[in-house]
Amino acid sequence: MSTGSLSLGRELDVRVAEARGGLSGNDERILHFLRDHLDELAFHTAESLAQGAGVSAAAVVRFSRRLGFASFRELRDRARDELQAVRADEQQSSASVLGRKVERDIASLGVLPQLLDVPLEEAAEAIASAHTSWFLANRETYGLAVYAQRLLHQVHDDVRLVDPSFADPLRSLADDDVVVACTFRPYARLTLQLMAYARSAGARLVVVTDGRAHDFIDEADVVLAVPVESPTLLLSFTPAVCVLEALAARVAMLNVDETHAMLEATAEFVAEHDLVVERRR
Repeated sequence: MSTGSLSLGRELDVRVAEARGGLSGNDERILHFLRDHLDELAFHTAESLAQGAGVSAAAVVRFSRRLGFASFRELRDRARDELQAVRADEQQSSASVLGRKVERDIASLGVLPQLLDVPLEEAAEAIASAHTSWFLANRETYGLAVYAQRLLHQVHDDVRLVDPSFADPLRSLADDDVVVACTFRPYARLTLQLMAYARSAGARLVVVTDGRAHDFIDEADVVLAVPVESPTLLLSFTPAVCVLEALAARVAMLNVDETHAMLEATAEFVAEHDLVVERRR
């Protein structure tokens, strides 16, 4: 097969056209993922691409061969060669990368009310009525859980963060608690295991993730499906941060008396221990 000097995107179109009819359902899923994330292909392994597409690593290898590549490595090397050529030719500034990311984040933020107005209310009510709220995440997503817990602890009593290295405190999980689990690809195995444990303990489960088709959300009480696509090789958690901030604000509004008492107690503690620096005129 001669593809000459075609771009990788056009080359894939040609190869897919020739292979069409022999592509499986998994092949179609991989192809759909690749078309949306072609700029990231140079950085993927077969395993990470498989996680993004929701298939096995073996399916990624078979897909590569069906398109006429000797292996997935050859397909990835083709993407790396093109990326290096683009970097050599382009005179883009870092601002252009930032600009494209901002545009994508704005688009993602714009669909959040349509996607999440009702689920966000349900999640807020679950947290507001819980005895204890637990925030759970692992790997890159852990930062989201830390931030959400720090926001909520100011307005709601007994909000706990599960340390991914020491999840033992979850042994005290009760059926009047709620677990808020954050997981985005690549989905951390420990997070999924602890989600299953939360369900077995009878706690309510709120899942913040990137879609509603995952089998690991089947037992969730509330799913907050947040778009995290980005024009860069990294996911964008900007929309997820927005959702968690809105969630904390809504919990605060559901119990005004508790929120007021928590804010007063925090302010008194901060003042007593001189924890912040006052700006002097």
